[in-house]
Amino acid sequence: MEKSFRQLIREYFQFSKKDRRGVLLLGSLILLVLAGIIVADNFQLKEEYDFTEFKKALQEWEQEEKTETRQNSLFSFNPNTISNQQIDSLQLPPFVKNNIMSYRNAGGKFDSPEDMRKIYGMNDSIYEVIEKYIVIPVKKHSAEPERETKNKIETSVSPAFSGTFDPNSADSLLLSEFGFNSFQTSNLLKYRKSGGDFSSPVDLLKIYGIDSIFFVRIKNHIQIQTKDQELNEFSDGRMNEPAIHIELNAADSLDLIKLPGIGSVFASRIIKYRQLLGGYNSVEQLLDVYNFPEETYWEIYQNISVDSGQITQIRLNFAGYAELIRHPYIDKLLAESILDYRNKNGSFHTMKEFEDSGILDDEKLTKLKPYITCR
Repeated sequence: MEKSFRQLIREYFQFSKKDRRGVLLLGSLILLVLAGIIVADNFQLKEEYDFTEFKKALQEWEQEEKTETRQNSLFSFNPNTISNQQIDSLQLPPFVKNNIMSYRNAGGKFDSPEDMRKIYGMNDSIYEVIEKYIVIPVKKHSAEPERETKNKIETSVSPAFSGTFDPNSADSLLLSEFGFNSFQTSNLLKYRKSGGDFSSPVDLLKIYGIDSIFFVRIKNHIQIQTKDQELNEFSDGRMNEPAIHIELNAADSLDLIKLPGIGSVFASRIIKYRQLLGGYNSVEQLLDVYNFPEETYWEIYQNISVDSGQITQIRLNFAGYAELIRHPYIDKLLAESILDYRNKNGSFHTMKEFEDSGILDDEKLTKLKPYITCR
């Protein structure tokens, strides 16, 4: 055996130095491969990835999607009982939703869908969209004899106001003190304007919006002045009192607050809007003043007038963009159209040229015409 081993050694050393290095390198590589296989067999990889956080994030995302879907939607609602959370999900401008809740918090109540119009910011476009979703339950009354039902209403209602009023002469502020809402007040004032007269308290029932329940609440506070009483008042010297008359383009705040229903706030708004316009061209433009009540207009329209000769006109051929856009009747598109026409065609020589330019339609032209000149 020893001889054989020695023989092997001799035979080994018979290889060249380069061959011996190759044998050693090959042996080392074989050992490294075997070691790698052993280590890989004993090394345990993580068999499964933890999806807990991913699933949680996915559920939260799906919940947000559902919440977002529920938002920006319309659904049937009662404006008298809808909660803050529900109204947040209602597809309405945020300021309108805030005004609805503020109105309710101040003690306001919606007796009919039409009452939603009195909310500040509720224009005709918004109301037309949500009208069919407004649900205000109608109170049902038992089928008792009329007299018994009437007595029950009288005993169950405790008015929160005192004093008396004459429906033939009361203004909007006085009517509101006795529980009239803006819809009822407007209809009553229009009825009087058209020549209507109340000869007895029960005549109030012919005003649209005044029902028997509301009439029972106020009937004891109605005091209609007879013709004899009116004559007596005139004989006391009231007939000689001068009537209030205000010219809108010359009036200051002290003049305006003399009119019924006009306080310092509305007086300031009337003057500010007059400055933006360049002067009033008709008394009806008061209705364009921010939040100006229609019933107040019908109450004072006979006591006001306008002198259109005091209007300050815009010179179309010299006005810049800032001056044009400042006017309430000129929007961004119209201002740009006027300037573009001037750049391409030169100055406007006559108003007829402006009218034929096609820059604006007939309705806008009628409103704007008193406020522009080609001079």
